[in-house]
Amino acid sequence: MVLSTLKLAIIFGCFFQLALFPYTVLGDDTVISAPQLTVRGEALLQVPADQLRLAIGVVSTALEADEVVRINSRIMAEVERALQRAGLSGAEYQTGRFQVRSNWSSRPKIAGDDWQTEIDGFTATNIFQVTTGQFSLAGKIIGMAAEAGANDIRAIQFGLADPRTHREAAIRQATENALADAQVLADAAKVRLVRVLSLLLDDAGARPQIMQAEGYGMLSSRAMPDAQPIIAPGEVEVRANMTLVYEIAPKN
Repeated sequence: MVLSTLKLAIIFGCFFQLALFPYTVLGDDTVISAPQLTVRGEALLQVPADQLRLAIGVVSTALEADEVVRINSRIMAEVERALQRAGLSGAEYQTGRFQVRSNWSSRPKIAGDDWQTEIDGFTATNIFQVTTGQFSLAGKIIGMAAEAGANDIRAIQFGLADPRTHREAAIRQATENALADAQVLADAAKVRLVRVLSLLLDDAGARPQIMQAEGYGMLSSRAMPDAQPIIAPGEVEVRANMTLVYEIAPKN
């Protein structure tokens, strides 16, 4: 008696796998696996970026907690007005992080046994997270924010507003490449493709382009009166890798 069994397993998440495990069990419990062919298809799409993200903030220090919050809030208000003058709407930026922390004294080289660390001030950090499609304003935003007092301007990131659409295109392309390679291999080996046994999707998604902007916020308006960096958007890589396993059989 010959018994055929088919199992189906599906895993959801950022990793997706569909696996079919065929085998034949003979009367003496001997398992015979079907011949298989495995191929890997890859796709790399270069998609023009359509979204700009950057963090612009103010880091302030003072001896008292209420004083550092007051100083930081005043400068952040100036930075917000600068963002609006640069052309951003209220929907294109929001507070990304606000923090007040204690600064502790460092142990001196010569210290007695009774020495203890003490609070010697406070640091306040407040950051606006900017998300916009107005690439032409990038340099203006950074320059005007720094002029207004922003001293924590972080990595600029070029991305996609709708990465899912491009991810699907990359997956289709990777699958088509794997299918084409499988047919070429089967023809060269003089075998036929019977059916797909498994599909494995791995490492599919967009990789934003990141440009480091550390330190620019430290430039003062006096040192660089009209300085605005030139920021040009690039392309975003969208990748997908697909592994296919076929059952194969000799050509009739």
